[in-house]
Amino acid sequence: MIRRSFLASSLALWLAAAPLPGRTLQVTCGTERGARWTAPAEHEARRLIEKRLRPAAREAQQPWARDYGHIAVMDARGGVVIEPNSFNLTGRSISFEPVSPSAAGYRLQVGPQGYDALAADRGQRLEGLGDDDFRSVGLPFEFPFFGQRHRTMLVHSDGSVTFGQPDADSSARSLGRLFSGPPRIAPLFADLDPTRGGAVTVDQDAGRVTVTWRDVPEYRDFGAGPRQTFQLVLESGGRISFHFFSGTPSAAVVGIAPGFLQGSPEVVDYDAPPAGGFTSAVAERFGNERTLDVVRIAQRFFETHEDAYDYVVIFNSLGIPAAQGALAYQVTVRSNTTGIGDTALDRGFVYGSPRRLQAVLNMGPLSQYPRDPYARVGSRGAITGDTTMTILGHEAGHLFLALASVRDPDRPTDLPMLGAQLAHWSFNFHSDASLLEGNRIADNGDGTFLTTAAVEGFSALDQYLMGLRGPAEVDPVFYVANSGISRSALPRVNVTIRGQRRNVTIEDLIAAEGRRTPDDTVAQRLFRFAFILIVPAGAEPSPEELAQLESYRAEFEPFFHRAAGGRAWAGASLHRMLGSTIWPAAGGVAGEPVPVRLSIARPLDRDLRIGLYASSFIEPVQPAVIPAGATETTMTLRATGTGVADVYFFADDPSFEVLHQKLDVKAARAQVSLVDYWRDEGLLVLRATDANRLPYPGLPVRIEGLDRAVRTDAGGFVWLAWDGSAPVTAWIEGAESTRIVVRP
Repeated sequence: MIRRSFLASSLALWLAAAPLPGRTLQVTCGTERGARWTAPAEHEARRLIEKRLRPAAREAQQPWARDYGHIAVMDARGGVVIEPNSFNLTGRSISFEPVSPSAAGYRLQVGPQGYDALAADRGQRLEGLGDDDFRSVGLPFEFPFFGQRHRTMLVHSDGSVTFGQPDADSSARSLGRLFSGPPRIAPLFADLDPTRGGAVTVDQDAGRVTVTWRDVPEYRDFGAGPRQTFQLVLESGGRISFHFFSGTPSAAVVGIAPGFLQGSPEVVDYDAPPAGGFTSAVAERFGNERTLDVVRIAQRFFETHEDAYDYVVIFNSLGIPAAQGALAYQVTVRSNTTGIGDTALDRGFVYGSPRRLQAVLNMGPLSQYPRDPYARVGSRGAITGDTTMTILGHEAGHLFLALASVRDPDRPTDLPMLGAQLAHWSFNFHSDASLLEGNRIADNGDGTFLTTAAVEGFSALDQYLMGLRGPAEVDPVFYVANSGISRSALPRVNVTIRGQRRNVTIEDLIAAEGRRTPDDTVAQRLFRFAFILIVPAGAEPSPEELAQLESYRAEFEPFFHRAAGGRAWAGASLHRMLGSTIWPAAGGVAGEPVPVRLSIARPLDRDLRIGLYASSFIEPVQPAVIPAGATETTMTLRATGTGVADVYFFADDPSFEVLHQKLDVKAARAQVSLVDYWRDEGLLVLRATDANRLPYPGLPVRIEGLDRAVRTDAGGFVWLAWDGSAPVTAWIEGAESTRIVVRP
């Protein structure tokens, strides 16, 4: 399911007296508290995507995009824009015939419907299969799929089967998700909900497996959607068949994919299937609305740009809304921050970013924003005072905000500080006029309160959660309980609230959510944004569109700095990547070498000199040189004192970014911790780290039984072959207090 609550209550509250126009008002933020997950199996996918994104593999795809100054423009081809395409496969069948015994490629055929009612009747029902759910099913034969053989399939409620790992996320079933997720066969990749009716069954014999989704409805917030009946047939020789018996889904993707962006995916029309074969993903997307596929846009962007951005910001000149009723929304791509109400997530490889991208912002149509960056934006601005700048700041802030809350003492599962989609501050919360909603609320002292300001900037609490401020710098806040006003209401000034004041200290929040890690001493302060404009296929952006978006891009840098209280910076220019193994932060010990590997995305035809600018207690070093034809070099840092140093690397070519990172220098090795970080079959991984989970590269680690110390790598790791039969004793050399014993 995809649940988006677009604050209908706020419209009822604030606009009830006004006649509503004939279309949906775009007033809300569509950012949701979505599923956050990561798995060790994705490390292999990350290796594959890094290989695919090497420059030589990208150059042939550059025609998809062009830069106009510091704005990346992309046209509406190749699945970037999902055009309306009504489902027309009912009563038909699609087959994928392997071209070799390993099924490394396929030929596509479309013909009359071959639905097997007997297989559907005798199939075993997958009991208890829920919404956004899956079941593992063993196969009676080794099934070949894109060169790999499988004895188990994962049958999903959403009309698909995956191999190797599940993908039961509730996010949109899109072309980008099909292409970049695990290996998948998708007869009808759609938001289906078997808890509202129907059944999913599996019938097997020696040479054939038939999976039937029978009368399974589409997900709806209330009731059940249209019912769908279709089949997937897998044959032992590798043939794949889809049979569509009844139903017309509102949105679906139909196709197959080897997974993890392998090869060059093809978007096809099953009404006119190409005569040739396919060696990679092939799919058609059906839907009644025109939408943007933000995953696919990010993938296309990184085919022509280096992995040098924390945010991708998408506008379009096609009039395509971000989502129904929403001005904009944010999708978190990576997060390793704790203590903010979120969980760890690393899905960067899905978006085409091996290391850096943290969030994608879909800002919707450029035309919905006034040319003046500080003019109020439409119906939302009339209520809240929001401008283009505050909405950009709002969406950028969602990487860290607003997910944290104390628990209600009367209802322990309640999150009283939060409002819409549990990803914004509550209307009744004194957020000190945060960009993430809530209000600045004055306590009148008589049981009533007054909202006095809204959407001014990132509050002190916001800045703490963003890693920009320590807990001692955050004053107590409060929320008003039992006010009778919807928590999801949009912020608005001069509203009287009646209820009970509930005070919240930063200590209360830390008790509920845990310590903010990394803390403000080492958290990232400089964020890089790439602004993208999507235009019609084959069209050039108009000068007016470019000027409008350029004004937003240029103004966002100083605005973000002001909104963050002068504690963070936004870089909104297009630059080439300069990589560092200590970015965004690492640790070291005073007087000891800290090895750094510096890298670029592609080799140059000349030497590239990289200089260092750092805090005064970091010893000066000569510039490092990446030789012509190479992509990396090394540099060694050494600190003469202790504390957190600012370290900047800059190239002698201004087209490269200036890279900022923090280096936390300890007085002695004993102040570093050695931890049991990871275990796998035949493998033990230790890590030198600290309370902020920073890596400490280059430290010597003693392993009992080995003659010499093993140095930690760039991630602070020590990798050991271990069969798990005996304990392992290890410590950082010269720091007996770091000794640990890892037991089987």
